[in-house]
Amino acid sequence: MESKLSKEKIVQAAFQLLTENPELEKLSMRKVAQKLNVKAPAIYWHVENKQALLQSMAEEIENHFIPPKPQETWKETIYAYMENYYELYQQYPCAIEIEIQTIPSYPSRLRNLDAILSILNKAGFSIELSYMTITSLQHLLFGMLLDSAEEKKLYNKVMSGDDYLKKQIILMKQYVQDHKLNNISESIQYRQKEKQKDFFMKTLRVFLNGLDTFV
Repeated sequence: MESKLSKEKIVQAAFQLLTENPELEKLSMRKVAQKLNVKAPAIYWHVENKQALLQSMAEEIENHFIPPKPQETWKETIYAYMENYYELYQQYPCAIEIEIQTIPSYPSRLRNLDAILSILNKAGFSIELSYMTITSLQHLLFGMLLDSAEEKKLYNKVMSGDDYLKKQIILMKQYVQDHKLNNISESIQYRQKEKQKDFFMKTLRVFLNGLDTFV
């Protein structure tokens, strides 16, 4: 079985492990070997270490990104790029953590980054402002998805019977009500009814509209 081992199988096994338990820090080469029913040393013939594994996983994610067709304006094209990245990262467990912990040294990522920078540059942005824009967009996407993932973990703990977290929710709601913090109350209601992707796309639109003053 070890003779049939490949980097592709190792990467897929790693993603399967994260699907079963989405905690990247607990992923190990030993667990990947166990998943593949091989001895741990066999893994190292194809993947040097865990960092190399993460790099290969990040590349696997990026290789499935579908660049959008050019839209009528640069703004709509960037909007489409970010929507596609949002959809991409939803398909893989711990995708954002993997991206954050790796270096974008693989061809597909570099080509896509260069394409976005080119769109902004052709729209009249300087290289400096283009870089600032793409970095800010990445932070917006990563931050929102990470926050959502952590919130889901807390929700699951509450649903599993974590009395301390339940108490904190009650205290929060009670304070907002007692002190008539109406703005927070309305914000909570909005957040509860708004879908995550819709919220991200609206926030993205606000950000992109704000860039009009620079071109």
